[in-house]
Formats: sequence, C-alpha cells, structure tokens
Amino acid sequence: MAKGYCKKSDIENYLLQTIDASFDAQVNEWISQIEAYIDRYCDRNFIAENGVKKYDGNGTKNILVDDFITITKLTIDDKNIDDYYVYPANTERKYEIYLINDIFSRGHQNIEIEAKWGYSATTPNDIRLAATILVAGIVVFADNLSQQKRSESLGDYTVSYKDDRGWQDFEKAKSILDSYRRITF
Repeated sequence: MAKGYCKKSDIENYLLQTIDASFDAQVNEWISQIEAYIDRYCDRNFIAENGVKKYDGNGTKNILVDDFITITKLTIDDKNIDDYYVYPANTERKYEIYLINDIFSRGHQNIEIEAKWGYSATTPNDIRLAATILVAGIVVFADNLSQQKRSESLGDYTVSYKDDRGWQDFEKAKSILDSYRRITF
C-alpha cells in the first residue's frame, strides 16, 4: 500500500497527460514500489509512523536513534523517563536524546522508545518530486507507443524519458535522493 510520497495526479501533471483509470491499480503499485526503493536507498522513512523500538544502553547521557518527530514514551530498564531534550533543536526531524537527570544505563535492548518514527509528518516536497519523476519514468517505459530517448535500470524497474528534459529531471531526482541518504559507518 502506498504511503503517499506522490499521487497519480502528480504523475499526470508531470507528464502532461491523463493516465486511464483502468491503470490505477498498476500506478499505485509502482508508487508503492518506488516509495520502498526510496526508503531503502536513503535508509529512512519519510512519513513518520507510530511504533516502538528498542536500543542498547551505552552508559552516557545521550543516545543516537533512528529519525523521529515525537516521543510518546521513553523507558530505561522499565523505568519511565520524562526529563530529556531531543536534538537537533528547531527541526521537525530528531535523532538524538539527551537525558537531564539520568543516563542510558549499559545493557542490551534495555531502552524502549515509543515514538512517531520517520523523517517528517508529511512527505518533503523534493522527495515528492523525486518520487513523481521516478514513477513517471516507469509509466513512460511501460507505454509501448512512446519514443523513448534513453532508459536506465532502477532496482527491479526501468525508467525511460522521451527527451533531454526528462533525463535531466531523472538526474535531479537521483541528486535529491543522494542529499537525503543516511551515511552510516
């Protein structure tokens, strides 16, 4: 099921053509698959969802965790913790927790965080554009009547564009995704 990184109307507006309603299920499947590709490529989820995650305590006052936008509940060794700061300040996306009066005691999976996990509450506009461009490329490739100028594989899919502008947009979409890619060491 699609998360909503882009919609069929976004693709139609980008292509400047209407996609027949009989293809709605297929277009939605392509959207869902491109969303999964984007999440894997960037190593993050762009629309936050409620959930619980466990982490290992490190014996310090701060811990780095997955992207989140709000914390509902934080427990260390089954003790509720209410006094903490989240960072970075002044951004919707957070990934660090600093304890005011406690430490993240050493242990395996002794930290439990209930939060809204993800990069943001709604899809960032540039991620929406990248998803639209990528799905549009799949639509163009699937159109047997199109005069494709150039094609490239994207995971299990091939994208094509009819002109240089489309190909430049594809390069822009890749650049957008690269800018969001989480780098881990």
